[in-house]
Amino acid sequence: MVFFSIFFWSAFEQAGSSLTLFADRETNRMITLFGWNWLMPAGYFQSINPLFIILLAPFFSKLWVDLGETGREPSSPIKFAIGLGLLAIGFVVMIAAAAAYQQSGPVSVLWLIGAYFFHTLGELCLSPVGLSLVTKLAPVQFGSLMMGVWFLSSVAAGFVGGFFAGNYDAMNHVHFYMIPTGTAIGAALLLLAITPKLRKWMHGIH
Repeated sequence: MVFFSIFFWSAFEQAGSSLTLFADRETNRMITLFGWNWLMPAGYFQSINPLFIILLAPFFSKLWVDLGETGREPSSPIKFAIGLGLLAIGFVVMIAAAAAYQQSGPVSVLWLIGAYFFHTLGELCLSPVGLSLVTKLAPVQFGSLMMGVWFLSSVAAGFVGGFFAGNYDAMNHVHFYMIPTGTAIGAALLLLAITPKLRKWMHGIH
């Protein structure tokens, strides 16, 4: 599961690099309200994900509990795959936004808000589930070590994501956002394919 988390976080962390550059250069950040104009700083978009986390986390918490009580809660690998799929949808939004910019110039802030919305949904499917899964599956004597390995995967993802973001100015941005879309979809499909095998290795842990 650590392997798949690298695919997720390397794309998700584009929020602080390529998505912020898109906000700065390709988004119409002028907010007009009752005749008052305000140019929203590009860095403010970094607040959207935490805001969505606060608003949506209670819903997801209740969702998993309700599904668990009826025996319909997805297994952890399926939740990972759903998270990757939602991440891919967010980047599909960015593909459309980049294409719209190429056609008619700076685009609405709603494109980025939509992308962050789907990315946050994906994060809520994957991040808390991954932490829980590590504590459940790791042998007691290796619990702390395996938790460190989980967070080390975020370091690897940050390196991969930073390297990828470094190519932002050198690429057509529609093509740029196709790459994390494709890798997220590919990782999700691979995970779905091996989920039956993973479930056997998990020895009944959901």
